[in-house]
Amino acid sequence: MIFGRRKPDRRDIAPRRSSQPSEESLGRQTISDLSSRHSFRRNRTLTGSSSAQVASSGELNAELRSPRAHVHHLTSLRRRLTFYFVCVLVAAFGLYLLVSQLVAGLTVKVSGIDLLPVNDKTAYHEAIESYYAARPVERLRFLLNETALTSHVQATRPEVKKLSIEPGSELGQAVAAVVPRHAIARWSFESSERYVDATGVVFSRNYGPAPSLKIVDNSGIEASSSQVVASNRFLSFVGQLISGANGNSLTVAKVTIPAFTTRQVAVTLKGERTEYRLSVDRSVGQQVEDMARVHRYLKRNGITPRYVDIRVEGKAFYK
Repeated sequence: MIFGRRKPDRRDIAPRRSSQPSEESLGRQTISDLSSRHSFRRNRTLTGSSSAQVASSGELNAELRSPRAHVHHLTSLRRRLTFYFVCVLVAAFGLYLLVSQLVAGLTVKVSGIDLLPVNDKTAYHEAIESYYAARPVERLRFLLNETALTSHVQATRPEVKKLSIEPGSELGQAVAAVVPRHAIARWSFESSERYVDATGVVFSRNYGPAPSLKIVDNSGIEASSSQVVASNRFLSFVGQLISGANGNSLTVAKVTIPAFTTRQVAVTLKGERTEYRLSVDRSVGQQVEDMARVHRYLKRNGITPRYVDIRVEGKAFYK
């Protein structure tokens, strides 16, 4: 018995429009092309509107923007870029200020001296650098305490009256401007000289002209290292004495240390022969005032003694 073939059911035949694409069509359309073509249809929600008449919430941050929203977006972007640019300029300017205020290199300059000796330049440089080593933040000039710096340098270089740090010709460079003291008297001992200014500060390095007033030592006592402190105190007394005398319209012409003593001083005024004897142990200001009063009294009465002793407070003896 011959059985015929079963006629296929129409339900088993797939419709032509839903049939699988052929290999040739898959070769022409890759998966990436299909993904890019249908990107708006897959797992994505469009926001915004491209029409200026249709308002939407958050249109400035939406994917679709109207011309008005697009202009607002560009304006906001421009403002942000301008803000960032200004911040960069401010940071660059601040960095420039810091570098210009930084003391990285130092040059020493003494007022009135064109060519400073190398030894003095080295000594000043070491003194200033030791101060900066203890206070590194003060290398920025606007944070520098010039009073403390001057005191630090004066401890080793007493001839410095004033010290200031000024900007140099290049970034990071500075100039240490030193104003030296003005000597008004000098004292020679042991082949060296010491000087004193009007405030009574004693120093051994004088940059100005040598003072004409020289202290004459008639004490007969040899100077030694153990008497350095006493000599400094004596010179300080002499400096304040000369300054106080000038303040009372008196000019000191000669200062002498009497024999066998280092605690007394004999002063002779300009144009006179009278010698005024003072004590180093008594206040120099009070003795200068007493000397001025005695001087006026002698002038008024026409008295010219050989010496006047004003070492005792409130009394004066003359002969």
